[in-house]
Amino acid sequence: MKRQSYIPLIVAVSIVIGMAIGFFVIGKQKDDTQTSYSKNAKISYILDLIDREYVDKTNRDSLTDDAIRALLVELDPHSVYLTADQVKKENDEMKGNFDGIGVQFRIVEDTIAVVRTVSGGPSEKVGILAGDRIVKIDGRQPKQITNDTVLHLLKGKRGSKVKLGIKRRGINHLIDFTVKRDVIKTNAVRYYGMLNQNTGYIKLEEFTATSHEEVANALRNLKKQGMNQLVFDLRDNGGGYLDQAIAIADEFIEKGDLIVYTNGRFRGRSDAYATSGGLFEKGKLIVMINELSASASEIISGCIQDNDRGKVIGRRTFGKGLVQEQKTLPDNSAIRLTIARYYTPSGRCIQRPYIKGDPDKYYEDFIARFANGDMDTVAHDEKLKYKTKKGRFVYGGGGIEPDITIPYSLLKRSTYFTSLFKNGLIYKYCFDYVDNNRSLFKQYTDGNDFLNRYSVDNTLYKNLLAYAAKNGVVVKGLSVKEAAEIKLLMKGYIAQSLYDDKFFYKLYISLDDELQIALSNF
Repeated sequence: MKRQSYIPLIVAVSIVIGMAIGFFVIGKQKDDTQTSYSKNAKISYILDLIDREYVDKTNRDSLTDDAIRALLVELDPHSVYLTADQVKKENDEMKGNFDGIGVQFRIVEDTIAVVRTVSGGPSEKVGILAGDRIVKIDGRQPKQITNDTVLHLLKGKRGSKVKLGIKRRGINHLIDFTVKRDVIKTNAVRYYGMLNQNTGYIKLEEFTATSHEEVANALRNLKKQGMNQLVFDLRDNGGGYLDQAIAIADEFIEKGDLIVYTNGRFRGRSDAYATSGGLFEKGKLIVMINELSASASEIISGCIQDNDRGKVIGRRTFGKGLVQEQKTLPDNSAIRLTIARYYTPSGRCIQRPYIKGDPDKYYEDFIARFANGDMDTVAHDEKLKYKTKKGRFVYGGGGIEPDITIPYSLLKRSTYFTSLFKNGLIYKYCFDYVDNNRSLFKQYTDGNDFLNRYSVDNTLYKNLLAYAAKNGVVVKGLSVKEAAEIKLLMKGYIAQSLYDDKFFYKLYISLDDELQIALSNF
């Protein structure tokens, strides 16, 4: 499930159509030949009429886009229209790579700060360093500095060049670099590693074109390290490509078991079965889900649950059981049209109920479910009762309900602790600390050496609390356990800024209460 901005502008479009109908009625009195247009030509006729006769100048392309959105919104919440720019952006995200200069950046006080360069990437090759500030791009200082505008300026066709003016600490003048853009790989597997001597862990962020390849690579490496049981983390994974979900599920279940099937009015039923040679068909398996796990994540968790292959742990998933197919239009915009529903092996369609024409309510209902904390208790519809391979009862119609629920009440932190995260203050403080004290960390050979030898002292910890207070978050009600967790997070964020995300996750998983609960259920 890729989140879209559902703003159908029904009122505006209704006004436009109402005006057009009014003009048509007036026109009909003058020329009865206008009645010969077909129903299928109504939209074109109305837009032509607005172009010719509307009192103010209008943008036909914008009106057309709004009309298409208003049309699709009458179907279901997941049939959507994408502009050409949106199509390109989402294609870049989903193909597992993009063309760019290979830097991770952060906007600090209207300045583009390089957090780190991609190893072996274009920026590293020309000598750009972590901590550098990008002041000029192609000779100009960007007027609006936002993530989207910076990405737009730095991305470009492979082989094209961009000139950067860099401000580096200790050097009074700008340093000029010319960077040749190249393919930059993105990772769908955010982190994988061993949790203990025999337990592996894989965190999959989304289902891109490279997700199966990345999961398979992680499984091979973990098995080499002695893994015989696995936690597969699909929390917050909103889905993506159906074929990738099928290929990943195939690694876990035996040949001949049904993974998923789809059924549509014009497509008929299509079944996907497991083939032979899955990389992890026998060991103990736990799949972690939550309220933001959707679509492809629900296919895998439903497959594991219905085939009684492992335990599904967490909270009820989002509930998206509709399959979209993307149709490209002549101007490179596209519509994603629902062409089928998917069903788990037991026959469940887990799509949540929705009202046609009201996508806002669809998402508001989800938010209300989240806010009210009632996701932990589900009212079962006996008409949607199904059996797993071994005869256990499961239910459709509202997401995947876990075998073992982790209620929110077990995950509470103090208001102060939550505020530090909500405002991103721990990360911000640690980024600035690293940026101002890079020479202190030259003694560490790599990320592993840093994790083994570095610890956050009380002075640094108190400085963070003072920094938070200056930003309106004053310490109150902080437990001894939370203080220790904050120090560990500080160490993780420092490691992340200096080296790589994986060094943050190595520390963070020890603070993940849900993961610890999952581990206790092997």
